[in-house]
Amino acid sequence: METSGQFWARRLRWRLIGAWRWPLFFVCTVADALIVHALPPTGSRALFFPALFIASFGNLFLIGAVAPWLARRLAARQGNPPAASFPPSNHHEILVDKVASIALLVATLGLVAAGLGNRKVVVADTDRLARAAEQVQRYVDGHAPAEIQRNIDTLNTHDTQEDGFFRMCVAYDDRTKAYCMFVDAKKKPPSVVYDRDTRPNGAYFRTP
Repeated sequence: METSGQFWARRLRWRLIGAWRWPLFFVCTVADALIVHALPPTGSRALFFPALFIASFGNLFLIGAVAPWLARRLAARQGNPPAASFPPSNHHEILVDKVASIALLVATLGLVAAGLGNRKVVVADTDRLARAAEQVQRYVDGHAPAEIQRNIDTLNTHDTQEDGFFRMCVAYDDRTKAYCMFVDAKKKPPSVVYDRDTRPNGAYFRTP
């Protein structure tokens, strides 16, 4: 005959079986925000705290709406568990906890996959920058003064707000001035336009 201590031990184990979703919610929400910040699925910059805010709502939706719905569907398919089963394998709370935990983990893995899949954008930007640098080298060789040709190793690039559009500068011997060009790397070959403003990129794009 089962003693009271054995009953409560089994009941505690039952409670613990169904107590994974909320610890996973906090862990996965922070992990999701870090993943979005490091590997933005959209290709644009993502800040940590806005990502954390959005991830928390997304994960709450998984726990509060998606998991209970899926748990009911699974319970209906499984039917009644064996009478000796404790806790019953299709007990609603335990089933919701399992489904919610799996959903949280799958969502986190999905963000990793989306972020890694979007790295091709970074590769495209790198290719554009390489083409832009090659075209600038040709432009400097053909149009820039000897002083700039000599200082080509000081080439500095700033990515403007427009995708594939760069301001690239080579320093004069007087490092407070630079020979600058606007480069549109979306074109093939990239177009280069001389900028009469001799401020280096650091001064040109300095926020007031």
